[in-house]
Amino acid sequence: MSIGIKLLDRYIANEFWQPLLFGIGIVTGVWFGAEQLKTIFNLVMKSGVPIHMALTILGLHLPEVIVMTIPIGVLLATLLVFNRLSGDSEIIALRTSGVSFYRIMVAPLMFGLFTSLVSFGLNEAVVPVANRTSKRLEFLALYKAELPAGQANFTYMERGKDLNIDRIFFIGYYEGKNLSNVIILDFTRAKLVQIICAANGLWDNGHWTLNSGRTYVLSGDSDITRISRFDKMVIPGLGQVQKALTTGKVSPKEMNLIELNNYLDILRSSNSLSNDLLVRYYQKISQPLACLIVSLAGAPLGLLARRSRSNLGLIYSAVVVFLYYVLQSSSGALGDAGRITPLLAAWLPNIVIGMLGGAILYVRAR
Repeated sequence: MSIGIKLLDRYIANEFWQPLLFGIGIVTGVWFGAEQLKTIFNLVMKSGVPIHMALTILGLHLPEVIVMTIPIGVLLATLLVFNRLSGDSEIIALRTSGVSFYRIMVAPLMFGLFTSLVSFGLNEAVVPVANRTSKRLEFLALYKAELPAGQANFTYMERGKDLNIDRIFFIGYYEGKNLSNVIILDFTRAKLVQIICAANGLWDNGHWTLNSGRTYVLSGDSDITRISRFDKMVIPGLGQVQKALTTGKVSPKEMNLIELNNYLDILRSSNSLSNDLLVRYYQKISQPLACLIVSLAGAPLGLLARRSRSNLGLIYSAVVVFLYYVLQSSSGALGDAGRITPLLAAWLPNIVIGMLGGAILYVRAR
């Protein structure tokens, strides 16, 4: 009996791969046609980028798109496979042989777990590197120069324990220890706002030395009460700002889970953490695990129409995919706006699809 069960798992698992690749290929092609090809054509036609470099940039965007389309392929695969097994009465034969429906679900469970691990690995090890390389190549293609090692237009908000803004830092350009076009808005003084502007500066161990600047002091009614010039000003205690400046050279989209977690810790220490970054952090886990959720939801959905073959499976797949991405977009927007917690915003699509599949699984297993 155990040998038969192992053969059953292999038999069902082998059925998944063809529809999985078909689903990923179709959706990835549509996604590329809608988003990426327009960008590539603009690079070639308007900017004169060589076609081989444009294709390389296109290929570097591919891992990120595949990570987003893997759950669709998994859902389509489980729907079609179990729709076919049901249509050929193989599920009935297994049930009459004493195999429980929950035991049949082992194969899609393992399939969903495997694809979740693959998706997580791609998203952590491949996508950040590919995005950074693509960014450098696009800059090289457009401006015929290497991407600057520094960072432009850095903004950082420092909040107090009451979450009110204490200071806002703006750096026009930063490279190494050199700062250019520094503007600091200081709200820590009662009924006064101090604006510090400097053409350039240096940082060393959390201390900023600003050169050739001016200080503007504004009263509560926005009138300038004092203007003073300085040749040098030392501002201590900016260690957290400097950490954020150094870490922020890579955008959150280009960070893996560990890098993003370190960046969030820096922002959290100064009460500058935003909801959108938290949502993205939790999605680093929830999105790969969507493969496991939709595999468990897709199997019972594929059994709803016993003799319909794959037509109804395709319809169910389209409906569930539409529902998943509507939930992902809406819950993400609600999480960014603070209407729901970032954790719930990241996991809500998985929760809803999982509950839908669990309810159908319970009904079918009775």
